[in-house]
Amino acid sequence: MKQKHFLVLVQLAVISLFATSRVNAAELPNNLLYASTTATQSYTTFIGPIPISGLSLTLPAASTAYNTAIVTLNMPNLFLSNPASDTTKMSAEFEIVAPEAPGGFVAANGTIGCDTAKIGTSAVKPLTIVLKVPLGPTGQPVEAEWAAADNTVTTQYYASISAVLGRE
Repeated sequence: MKQKHFLVLVQLAVISLFATSRVNAAELPNNLLYASTTATQSYTTFIGPIPISGLSLTLPAASTAYNTAIVTLNMPNLFLSNPASDTTKMSAEFEIVAPEAPGGFVAANGTIGCDTAKIGTSAVKPLTIVLKVPLGPTGQPVEAEWAAADNTVTTQYYASISAVLGRE
């Protein structure tokens, strides 16, 4: 039920954003792309961001109806852990990347952290990132990525990536 409410809120937000656009009403049901995962996943101490399994989309080519996508990464159940250290501050970085966007690579990022000393696992850290991606002459991949340094970042229960297509 939460997923349906989230999708409705995203669509309403984007409809208001694109309110001045001229989109054929018959095409509106096709303007939402969505992927989610309920798998518990962890990422530990690796240099550089890597894709988050299950959180990728392929945006369509631009059309007369759509030339832009608003992509949203929603990760409401993140936490950090490092049971081996009492002093290391924990953090993780997240990105939405569109490596084949017209004009070149497009990305947006966000970070979560925990500065509390002598704690092995942080509290839950929710994160939402939004990125505007121009559509090109062919379909293009968009994916979520993460990186952590000297600790582990974990997502559990639910995470999603969605795109709403519109015209600027």
